[in-house]
Amino acid sequence: MKTLRLPAFVALSAVLAACGGGNGPGPAADYALTVKLVGVSAAPVSVKTGNTVLWNDTVTGTKTFTQLAAGTVVTVKGAAVPGFDVPAEQTVTVNADQTVTLIYTAQRGAAISPAKISGTVTGATFPAGYVLLGNADGVSANSRGTLSASGEVDLKLAAPPSTGSSSTLLPPSFSGCTFTGTSTANPDIFRFSRLYAYSAQGDPLGEIQEELVAGATVPGSTVARIYSTAASQTSGTVDCGNSGSVVYDLDLKAGWNAVEYSAKTDVPTRLTLKSLDPAAASQLKGRLFESFVNVALGTAPLTFAANETVSVAARFQQVGGVSGTVTLSTDVPGLTVEPTRLTLPTLGAAQGQSAFLQGLGLAPQQLDTQLTFRYTGTVPGTLPFRLLVNDSAGRPVGGGYGTLSVQRPGIKLDLGTSVPEEFVCQGETGAIRGQLVSLFGYAGSVTLSLKGLPAGVSAAPVQVTLGANTSTEITLPITVAKGASPTQRDVTIEVSGPGATSSVSLALGVCPQRTLINNGGVSERGLASVSSGVWILTGIAETQTNNSYDQVLKRFTSSGVAATVTLPEVDQLVGLSSGDVVALPYANGGTQAKLVRPDGTFTTVVKPEGVGQAVSDADGRLWYVGRDAADQRLVLARWNPVTGEVAVMDRTRVYSLDNTEFLVSPDGKTLLYLALSTDLPVVVDTVTGAVRDLGTRLDGYPFFTAAIGNDGTIWLTDINNNLNRRDPDGRVSTVISRATLPGPQNFIVIGLDAATPGVLWLQNGSKAIRLETSSLKMTSTPVGRISRMITTRNGGVAVVTYDGCATQACSHLTLLN
Repeated sequence: MKTLRLPAFVALSAVLAACGGGNGPGPAADYALTVKLVGVSAAPVSVKTGNTVLWNDTVTGTKTFTQLAAGTVVTVKGAAVPGFDVPAEQTVTVNADQTVTLIYTAQRGAAISPAKISGTVTGATFPAGYVLLGNADGVSANSRGTLSASGEVDLKLAAPPSTGSSSTLLPPSFSGCTFTGTSTANPDIFRFSRLYAYSAQGDPLGEIQEELVAGATVPGSTVARIYSTAASQTSGTVDCGNSGSVVYDLDLKAGWNAVEYSAKTDVPTRLTLKSLDPAAASQLKGRLFESFVNVALGTAPLTFAANETVSVAARFQQVGGVSGTVTLSTDVPGLTVEPTRLTLPTLGAAQGQSAFLQGLGLAPQQLDTQLTFRYTGTVPGTLPFRLLVNDSAGRPVGGGYGTLSVQRPGIKLDLGTSVPEEFVCQGETGAIRGQLVSLFGYAGSVTLSLKGLPAGVSAAPVQVTLGANTSTEITLPITVAKGASPTQRDVTIEVSGPGATSSVSLALGVCPQRTLINNGGVSERGLASVSSGVWILTGIAETQTNNSYDQVLKRFTSSGVAATVTLPEVDQLVGLSSGDVVALPYANGGTQAKLVRPDGTFTTVVKPEGVGQAVSDADGRLWYVGRDAADQRLVLARWNPVTGEVAVMDRTRVYSLDNTEFLVSPDGKTLLYLALSTDLPVVVDTVTGAVRDLGTRLDGYPFFTAAIGNDGTIWLTDINNNLNRRDPDGRVSTVISRATLPGPQNFIVIGLDAATPGVLWLQNGSKAIRLETSSLKMTSTPVGRISRMITTRNGGVAVVTYDGCATQACSHLTLLN
């Protein structure tokens, strides 16, 4: 065997190196340690070797540390991630490239204790402080627990709770609510549905709910605590009508109970309270309060007479931990505040907490200071104002309210309404009328001028002389050119005199050319469309028939009045496809109706007994609810006024004369009958005479308006004033949501256009709206104060408005396409 002999100095060097001596190379320093996360995408991680911190930050996915010497001892610790258990700390000795895996496991919830709430809060981060058991009405101050900076909650519930907001489990007899079910006792109970979180100094920060993650019987339910003065087993429902209902399935013990709680906040409200499943588990979910500043200025008004400034004590209440520099201003021109900038103390720096403004039992962070207001305006009177608080970036963060009382000589224009509105139509001269008032002794010349007028509208300034502490009526004439475009916009009346000014805004509507109907109103049923125009009951004639005054009917076209006829006792007009109109007497006003031709000549026809509201179909027949001559039963009937034929079309359903409505499609071939007494709306095919139920309810009648199309599509509003469409297959969808449109919306469905498919006419306040149903393009035309609006047989709508004509009220007709 051969032995490899090393030179002496090489052998010595090898020995020294093995013993750690000599000047040879040290241990290898190029090993790597990788930290890998499993279960979460990112987590706070600390990596240490001895007292040296290699890493103390968020790791996303993996993190590798290189150039670690052999034998290095490394400690890896993962921190809390909301909703997951914290993995165990790991210590490794690096002797090669290796990986440390931190496994985060989703929390499966904790067991629920009736008299204790504990666990780690997820969903929100709170500073160290405390929690109080509470509900929407307040808190139980003696049920106070700890809240750590890492989100750990520990609360042992005290008995009984220190709050007076108790009630009996079942409603008293005088409450208007009824209970259906069984119950062994009716104890007093205190119900709490959440925890409120506070900083150590008492600043309200947010709320915490105990969400069920196992054992829930209602989706989204939480855990509530009930303190009961006695044991009770209760199963049933408390029904409070439109106010809501409560469903119970409880086995309460005397003292604290943990129950499953669900609140459905739709109208009407529905609460569910049930005993917990034995396997139920929960986790704590936090929500931060929205940060805002509430400023209390006291109740006394800021009074300005000869003085230029008013100082008040102000209390700035900080909710949600808001702090830092804020700026102050007001929403009234000429009213300024000093200082304009304040620094709100940081969390916990303020002192003196007492009564929490939101009824939670504790005060928010607050700052007391003095504010000085200065008013340079010239408008006397009393009005509310708002103190505006913005943060350093100019974002609103709260404010306060107060009252401004200016007792300096000035002038005021009163238009008689809080929301003034005036309409002047093309080619007309109208006027704005009001009362000019001297305030606090003002006397002198006053000029009134209209500013911001639309194109084609003119108004000359008006001058009046006003005596001290007097008032005078004023009239501002407005002239609208024939070619002015219909529009509505806000204009300003500027009022000025020596040393005093004021202004009033109003909505000025330029409406299309119109025709005078009469110096009065038009009845709801006194308007009917025919192919040659619109027939209108315009008023009372001087002649009488059977000791009753006759009535005047006029046919209007775009050119004005085309025919006039005087008839006795007319209650309703129904236009026919032939071009004639049927003038019906009152339901109990006899059997003689008039069939009026376009030129005003007429024929007397015998109507069936009891014909009330009626509509006509494509063949000129009238459909109505009447009484069957055989048994006086209310039936759906049809009458041909030309031939006199009367037919009972349906007697199998329940019909009514009250709270009913007939809707007819533009082609007159489909009718829709609506009534409170009918479970389902009724659809009629007027061609075949077939009658059927719609198949689904149209909830909310008579509190909605609707129209039916030739294909059976129904357009209708709902209780929230959205516009919906019901397709022939029964599907209902929202077409226009009121919340998506600017300004107030109060849609009334008028009907589908008879000449242009896909056009739906609506009313919204003083405007007629033409809606193209395919593109949802809306064309809005201001027409005035609408009293009646119908679709016309040749397309478009006829609109009757009731407006002022100089010194009296009158009605006008506007025809739109």
